[in-house]
Amino acid sequence: MKNLLLLFTLSLLSYASTAQCVEAANEFGNNTNIPMYNVTGEVLVTLNPGGNDITLDLGADFMTAAGPDIRAFLVNSNGLSDTQLANTPISNLENFEFGLVGSGTTNQNGAKSFTVPVPTAIDLGNYDKVFFYCLLFNQFWDFGSITPFTPANCSILNLESNELETAALYPNPAREVINISVSTIEIEEIRIFDGLGKQVFQQKGNTSESINVSNLDNGLYFVTLKANNLSVTKKLVIR
Repeated sequence: MKNLLLLFTLSLLSYASTAQCVEAANEFGNNTNIPMYNVTGEVLVTLNPGGNDITLDLGADFMTAAGPDIRAFLVNSNGLSDTQLANTPISNLENFEFGLVGSGTTNQNGAKSFTVPVPTAIDLGNYDKVFFYCLLFNQFWDFGSITPFTPANCSILNLESNELETAALYPNPAREVINISVSTIEIEEIRIFDGLGKQVFQQKGNTSESINVSNLDNGLYFVTLKANNLSVTKKLVIR
């Protein structure tokens, strides 16, 4: 039971600190002309907090054939079929580059991570393919599909969620009363959990902006705020 409570606490900490959106690329194996170039292993794309930069993570099990200049890109397929995409030069596709995956001096296999800024003036919701391509030989390697990041599936891109994440608790550390400040969203539920994951406070509907916490022992707590089917968790220290 203690392990479950610890896991719950760690998950709250993770949620409170990351608030990121992650999509796994799948359906690789699209190089039918040179099957040895096809990609296997874990490929994750993460839109980081704030939505200003994006990360490509290749897992320890990532593998493909060696090449002189294999690079990874995020691509807008723009309605092209898989066959059309595989036969279209990367320069003719809407794309931005993550980085060099493999070369004559860089082993293409294994874990790697690339973080780049999201280009301005693009609609990230149209970018649905992770491309691997050899620029030096202008040779298609392989691609996989992701679910594009949109406000519907990624809270970072949701204006209401962003405003909820900016909610402030003060004073923090607190002694008797905490105040909750949110710009425009009306909070529908407030819950407070202690460091072991036990709920010690709950308030639904017509939530007040001030909460009396004088009955709580000193220590670390987690405050979960909910509104419009969205939620955010904040750390609170009581002394």
